[in-house]
Amino acid sequence: MRIKRRVSCRGTLVIAGQRIHVGIVHAGATLTVEAGDTTSRVHDGDQLVTEVPRTTVKPIARFKVRKPEPPRPTIREATTTGHLTR
Repeated sequence: MRIKRRVSCRGTLVIAGQRIHVGIVHAGATLTVEAGDTTSRVHDGDQLVTEVPRTTVKPIARFKVRKPEPPRPTIREATTTGHLTR
């Protein structure tokens, strides 16, 4: 089963509740994960990034990547535009 995930700013992604560290160099990238019965293989294009054993038996709920949220305005930006939402 192939799944796409976006790597967090800290270099991790989560599949079925299991956090997989792929490195901060991949932060923000969309990677493909091959989820097998006993292992998960993380690929960046054709290159294998890591292979880790599955530590959970939870079903995989999402298969596609979500769009990243737009950045929230800082207080300085919000006060200059007049849109402060708190």
